[in-house]
Order: sequence, then C-alpha cells, then structure tokens
Amino acid sequence: MDNGERVRHLTSNNTGEILEALRELKLDRETPPSDEVVEVGLELMKSPDAEVRYETVWALCLHWGHVRTLPMLRAMLEGQELDVEVLIIAARSLGSMVERGGLPDEESFKVLARVALDESADAELRGVAYVSLRAAAGLLPAREQALLPEDIRQLAVDWEWLRARAGVRSERS
Repeated sequence: MDNGERVRHLTSNNTGEILEALRELKLDRETPPSDEVVEVGLELMKSPDAEVRYETVWALCLHWGHVRTLPMLRAMLEGQELDVEVLIIAARSLGSMVERGGLPDEESFKVLARVALDESADAELRGVAYVSLRAAAGLLPAREQALLPEDIRQLAVDWEWLRARAGVRSERS
C-alpha cells in the first residue's frame, strides 16, 4: 500500500478500515510513513477509540519510531491517556525511540521516571516505564530487557537512580 492509499484508509469513517491500515503499516518494512501519514496518525493518537490509539502508537512509534510523535507520547504518559494498554505501549515506544535514536532525551527520561515512580499507576505500566527507561539510558541490553518481568513489584529497582531521573529529591536529602 502506498502512502496516498494509506492516508485514504486512515481517514476513513470505518474503524475496521483504519485498524487494518494501521496493522499494515506495522508490518511494512519498506515504506516509511510520509509526513501526511504521520499527520493523520497524530490525530488518530487522540481518537476516542482505545484500540485505534493503541494500534497507532504501535505503528508510528514502536514500529517506525517516528520522532514527531515524541511530544504526543509524552503527553499521553503525563495524563492525556487513561487506557492502561495504550499507556503501556506508549511507555515501551518512548523508551525504544530514545534508545534507537542514540541520544539521551532528558524530557522523555523524566516522563518515564515519573510514571515508574507513580505508586497509583498500574504495576505493569510502572515496570514497563522503568525497564524502558533503563534501556533508553543504555543500562540494559536488549537480551536482558526481554527476560525481565514487566510488573515493577517483581523488579530490582534502583529507586535512587529513578528519583534522580525524575528530578525528585532523594528521601535521604
């Protein structure tokens, strides 16, 4: 599917057609999304349908790592998103994109750290945020990352390091 056809499907009124186009975008390894596809995707990340938001984040962020989605991912993790599954894929994507980019992104680090520290958040979301942050910071090889549990309660967390990444003062201070 070329980008023009992809835009037509992504802007359809039919949710099934949108989801199918997003799934195809995830499977495509040849045709990076055009600027127009990314623009549509940024709007789909605000969709009232959680499945559409989830599939959009997976396709544009986790799969393609499109840097223009970073601000939207951060906003989702800072409270714009309520669906836990969407938040988990957003945290995974944010860490992956920063890691693949090879440049530390302090703003993204801070967002992931705050999610991991949020005791009112889902334990799996917190664990994914922590593991993604460690990987993005270059402290966790991919092989090790794949073997870790996702529930923060099952992880050996470096709380001091995590608070420092979030810009939170140490409890000992």
